[in-house]
Amino acid sequence: MTTNKMGTGTAHSKLILIGEHSVVYGQPAIALPVTILKTTVTISSIKYGQYIENNESRRRLDVLGDEFEGVRQLILRLLEKFDSVRLPFSLEIDSNIPLGRGLGASAALATAITRAFYDFFDAKLTDEVLLSFANFSENITHGRSSGIDVATVNSELPLWFIKGQTAEPFDLNLSGYLVIGDSGVHGFTSQAISMVREKLTDDKIKAQGHINHLGELSKASKDFLMTNKLEELGQVMNHAHANLSALGVSHPRLDTLVDTALRNGALGAKLTGSGLGGVMVALAANEKDAIHISQKLLKNGAKNTWIYSV
Repeated sequence: MTTNKMGTGTAHSKLILIGEHSVVYGQPAIALPVTILKTTVTISSIKYGQYIENNESRRRLDVLGDEFEGVRQLILRLLEKFDSVRLPFSLEIDSNIPLGRGLGASAALATAITRAFYDFFDAKLTDEVLLSFANFSENITHGRSSGIDVATVNSELPLWFIKGQTAEPFDLNLSGYLVIGDSGVHGFTSQAISMVREKLTDDKIKAQGHINHLGELSKASKDFLMTNKLEELGQVMNHAHANLSALGVSHPRLDTLVDTALRNGALGAKLTGSGLGGVMVALAANEKDAIHISQKLLKNGAKNTWIYSV
């Protein structure tokens, strides 16, 4: 094998607009691709060893750590797929998607890794196979995964998603801006999913009501997204945040950022992703308002913000 053989793969981020957690229980959700945040993986053949590296560290594959077990198992499965379990390689990760923030970092990484290996081995990769590998990794990383993250990081269009049934792309007709604010708190997807499951066990009627209402909000928001009804969409976002808070998956810093956005001109705001930290998203009518909201979020505890035109 030549020492200069390479393969690359890329995937973008995602944002769940409406339907977090309820999507796990069969309700529809709407997710948006966030193409300003990306992960690129480059695999290079080397003389010996199997290494994973980014701008912070370089680790052997066999000592990645528990938090990257999904990545490790994915790589092992891909190596087995190509009968190359002893392949010496260096896998370099270049990403501006923050980890543990509900923006699909692990799904994007799994997707980029799969694409990079198939590119390295000059093999054809179908969408079905790509989703299978990426979801395999996600299920190890997060436990019971709905599949929405993997579907969205592989889509250029918004998705209407129902677990086990459909991931239907649709066109937006919306003139607004989304402001994403990072709480600086690492989210815990598996813990959040477990908390909601416990709520459904301990207080099924109330918790199921919140799940059902989130599903209804998803249905309403699809119409608003396609008919440029910004104010109505903002109200849906506010209601969704209230439901998610009632399910116990918000966080004081997220609530502070949501309140800050609403006090400074946002049409709506909510947590996005699994919660217990991570990021929130606010809807702004125009770029000027979005910039103002972003500045206020940074002054009130946000560690970073991103403005995304929809």
